[in-house]
Amino acid sequence: MPTDGSVVGLAEELISEHKRINSPTEDFGLVSRYLKGDHDLPYAPRGASAEYRSLARKSITNWLPLISDTFVKGLFVDGYRPAKSTTNAKAWDYWQANRMDARQTIIHRNALEYGTAYTLVLPGADAPSIRPVSATKAVALYEDEDDEWAQFGLRFKGRAADGAELYEMLTETMVYTVAVSKESSKPAIRGVPLEHNLGYVPLVRYRERLDGSRGIILPLLNLQDRINEAVFALLIALQYASFRQRWATGLAIPTVDDPDSPLYGQPVEPFKAAVDRLWVTDNPDAKFGDFQQTDVTGHLETYGSGVRTLAAIAQLSPHVLLGDLVNLSADALAAAEASTQRKINEYETTFGEAHEQTLRLAALAAGDPVGARDLKAQVRWRDTEARSMAAAVDALGKMVQMLGVPAEAAWERIPGVTDQDIERWKGMAASGDGLKALAEALTRQSSTPAPAQAQPAEPAQPAA
Repeated sequence: MPTDGSVVGLAEELISEHKRINSPTEDFGLVSRYLKGDHDLPYAPRGASAEYRSLARKSITNWLPLISDTFVKGLFVDGYRPAKSTTNAKAWDYWQANRMDARQTIIHRNALEYGTAYTLVLPGADAPSIRPVSATKAVALYEDEDDEWAQFGLRFKGRAADGAELYEMLTETMVYTVAVSKESSKPAIRGVPLEHNLGYVPLVRYRERLDGSRGIILPLLNLQDRINEAVFALLIALQYASFRQRWATGLAIPTVDDPDSPLYGQPVEPFKAAVDRLWVTDNPDAKFGDFQQTDVTGHLETYGSGVRTLAAIAQLSPHVLLGDLVNLSADALAAAEASTQRKINEYETTFGEAHEQTLRLAALAAGDPVGARDLKAQVRWRDTEARSMAAAVDALGKMVQMLGVPAEAAWERIPGVTDQDIERWKGMAASGDGLKALAEALTRQSSTPAPAQAQPAEPAQPAA
């Protein structure tokens, strides 16, 4: 077990590293700034007017969040099952208890945008705690880059009431709260350390790529700047060159005739050019005309080309960004999104291993050694691929009828079906088909002969 002095010394190093990687000039700082829309402005010459700089600010068109959101929408863990089981493992209850159905998007989005994300798993009173942690708020120290578990971890927790920065220093057995006050840059342990005794640093790492990931956003920053430059050129053309400039000849140009004016003798523009102004003169020798307006077709094509290049490098279908496909069939839409879906399948494999590690650690934190050692259990991903529902159901029906696959095994392959839906269907199947039972009851009622009604007695004949 490390001593308090060694913990403070290591915490100081990790805090310094945390601040370095989040500085505006480093990768995390750049990505965070661009995702928020704080881009480098297009080039402006020295002495540019306020109007020019205003157009530069308006030219920022932030495509980057849409790219990560497109992949995140296709990534949703819907279950965690042991091998040869049709029901979820006990560790899935811990996932549900920590509201990870919604919070898993934090992990996926941060892993895609920054290349790395974490989950922090610790023992809890009723259930283990599973907390998503952004790469911008955590630092982990690995002896080897491919190691499954870190040697030490640090998580930025927040600020205390006295303004001190609070961090959690994570070791294989303890969690130390470390504070950095405003008066001193030296960290100090605050409070009583928490003993978790998991035998591992309770940070599970998620990586966008296993071979030196930098995330999907950082390689796109230059392309984003090119798109902003194209929009800026378009705005300049619209602002200054789209309105037809007029000219006039044969006019006597008046001059300033006030001898007290510093502009005395200087020519005065005889007309003010504007959309709502008409030039009129009584000089019969005057001639008027105008210059052609600037054609912005090339600017628009340059802008569209930049967006399509961005989509191609990000492995997205261009219509996701441009929205230029309408009235497509499900098959055509699936073909257009094939590249994106293959990338999502790759992320499911990569992130799935980390999710399984998280759930095994949660089982260990809950005192379930069997679940903690179950290396064959797998997470189940929701099917989000675009396809025709009719075609999918038809294919599944043929699979059941022609290949002899059990019908219940085909349920989970229906697009959009959740584990809760499947469990409800299993309960309905176990209790019998309600509609069939109702139909049989109605059939029995209609086939049962009605009881014979008593015939009225014939009146007695009078005696002869």
